[in-house]
Amino acid sequence: MNDTLTMRRALPGEADRVMEILEDGKRSIARFGIEQWQHGYPNRTSVEGDLALDACWVAVDASGSLLGTLALRFDEDPEYRMPELTWLTPQTTPGCTPSYAAIHRCATAAGALKRGVMGFMFAAAEDIARENGRKSLRIDTHPGNVAMRSFLTRHGFTELMTFELKTKGDAETDLTRIAYEKLV
Repeated sequence: MNDTLTMRRALPGEADRVMEILEDGKRSIARFGIEQWQHGYPNRTSVEGDLALDACWVAVDASGSLLGTLALRFDEDPEYRMPELTWLTPQTTPGCTPSYAAIHRCATAAGALKRGVMGFMFAAAEDIARENGRKSLRIDTHPGNVAMRSFLTRHGFTELMTFELKTKGDAETDLTRIAYEKLV
């Protein structure tokens, strides 16, 4: 199926479909009985923020259907600047261009599960990061999100350490995450 997919930036008019895909992702995560994404995050504000920054990407099939989404950020992620985090790539000086791109808010449409959409999006994100001069991809997930943890390991990401998110506020009740990084 991957040869029929393309990856592109989402258009502002596609915010509703992106939200539908993220809602599918929330339902998938809920089956693990964990709190990640179960209290209003990600939400419309998250998606609109990603769209405004040209950071919202979608996987599109040959018929034009949106099958997956992820946020690919090239700015520094403040969650990843904590002194207790040790990464494969060095931290940059605040205000400088980071050596990594960060993946956030990734999900596959319920009707497209088990069709290679997420793997396609991550491979495309690697290419995009490399084309933009980044040395790695960073991502984090909840320790109980066994499907994502397994996916990341299978796709060459190194599990680094557990840490606590600082900025999610009331949107997440369990702030424990595991950091991953992959050199690209």
